[in-house]
Amino acid sequence: MSLKTPPAPPTPERRAAYVRAALARGDLLGAYDEVARRGDTSHAELNYLEVLTLARLGDTERALRLYEDYGLADLGDVDTLSLKARLLKDLAFAGGAPHRRRLLEACDLYEAIHRRTRSSYPAINAASLALIAGKTELAERLAREVVVESPPAERSGYFSLATLAEALVVLGDADGARDALARALSAPDADVGARSTTVLQLQRLVAARSVKAEMGALLELIQPPKVAMFCGNIFVGGPELEDDLAARMRDLIARENVGFGYGALAAGSDILIAEQLLAAGAELHVVLPFAEADFLEQSVAPAGEGWVRRYEACRDRAASVTFCSNMVFMGGMEQFAYGSKVTMGMTRLRARQLHAEPLQLVIVEARGDRTLSGSDITAWKATGGRSEVIIAPPLVRPVMPPPPEKSEVERGVYGLMFTDYPGFSKLDERVLPLFWEEVMVRAAHILEGYGEVIRQGNTWGDAIFAVFSDAPTAAAAALDLCEGLAKVDCRRLGVREGTAMRIALHYGSTYSGYDPVTKRTNYYGSEVSRAARIEPVTPSGSVYVTEPFAAVLEMQDDHPFDCNYVGKVALPKGFGVYPLYRLSRRPKD
Repeated sequence: MSLKTPPAPPTPERRAAYVRAALARGDLLGAYDEVARRGDTSHAELNYLEVLTLARLGDTERALRLYEDYGLADLGDVDTLSLKARLLKDLAFAGGAPHRRRLLEACDLYEAIHRRTRSSYPAINAASLALIAGKTELAERLAREVVVESPPAERSGYFSLATLAEALVVLGDADGARDALARALSAPDADVGARSTTVLQLQRLVAARSVKAEMGALLELIQPPKVAMFCGNIFVGGPELEDDLAARMRDLIARENVGFGYGALAAGSDILIAEQLLAAGAELHVVLPFAEADFLEQSVAPAGEGWVRRYEACRDRAASVTFCSNMVFMGGMEQFAYGSKVTMGMTRLRARQLHAEPLQLVIVEARGDRTLSGSDITAWKATGGRSEVIIAPPLVRPVMPPPPEKSEVERGVYGLMFTDYPGFSKLDERVLPLFWEEVMVRAAHILEGYGEVIRQGNTWGDAIFAVFSDAPTAAAAALDLCEGLAKVDCRRLGVREGTAMRIALHYGSTYSGYDPVTKRTNYYGSEVSRAARIEPVTPSGSVYVTEPFAAVLEMQDDHPFDCNYVGKVALPKGFGVYPLYRLSRRPKD
């Protein structure tokens, strides 16, 4: 849950300007939240921006549906026409390896738009796609048209120079492309959003081996700023120690070109890194593992009032403040570890959106491999992440308050699933046995395949509650349920065609203990309640997941799922407003 939601601009024009500014700085979730709040879909520019934002978020199929629903092709301008071709291009790459038929479909549309508008933007996209599809002659002809459109010396804006660079890449002129990209980066409109689109284009050309190997070096030049997860040891220290660590971290941030930082704000390393990120102009995102008052008591206040003031200063300048859980501190390190895992996943989600490199920044003592930060480094590297570690001299640790007395009831972190079937309460009594066989028995057969990792399963009428050992298994089971129950004959049940289970997933900490009523282990707690509140706002036939679930899933190596952002959604019964994602399987090659 984020604390910071900017007020909605009062006019469509101001809202459009806000969305464009958010896209420029790479804030795709903020852009989508703003454009989705508009309600009225009669404003053509906002409709275009919504589809563009979804495209950049990677939600291609939904973007295509809205493109058609909004009738954007009727606007006839080059940007709107090219957006349809861009979506077809993204579909061609959705499975990883490019799909040749779809490549050529997108290429043909880009070329037709170029002939209609004489714009270089669709021309260079057609050229790149033609090259990847093996139509070298067409690719080079279109690229040459882009190059001769106007003399390179007369080009000034980012997109004009980036388009020239891409044309020179297609033509094999690495030196010319490097020069054009360097000039593009100096343009006033060389923002993060623009660079991320160029990087994606070059990545696709290089990955398809459609250009010379040395073209891959151009990616280093144009890469957007890195997205960093930061962490480290809690300490108190004098000015000399802090000045040394701050200078080393400041140099590291500059050398690595870090533009975004995600982490908690514990005294010592966390706050010191956050201060250096802010000083460098980076965007700071604070991610707290549990309730703020308890976090301050456990991780900030013991180091002294000065650290509390520094915490507040960083928090107040942060772009967002997110709570992995609204729970109080329960004692032990499990909640801190959970918060770190969610923070790492949020970092990687943002890096994926920007086509940027995720990075970990750490300040830790030489014996830090035995600390929480040491385990964070291990977890980050285990999934291919790169850590940049500043080794500190022996640090003075503040006297920490005793943790609250731990409950004797077992706690653990699990994947939590809630489902129900819309319209069940209105079913004719005579079809209830049919519903049981068609829906519940079918669901049971599907979940039987996950028997070893389902820690608990329960039903109430049409609802299913299941607890999974991990997030990837919960995701796979939910999508199997979605696909299997889509085969239910709605006409026989007397429900609207297309009615299907709605499924919600969350990943969080729960109690587990003996239930004297059911005579078996039960799972309960505030995180279970959060999962239950998400299910009613999930559309029929869909799987919605929380941000912690999406983040933890992102920490799994090469998982086969996509989590597409659907916005900040108000949950029923006054449970709050939470960012939610729609879960799906990635298309196969």
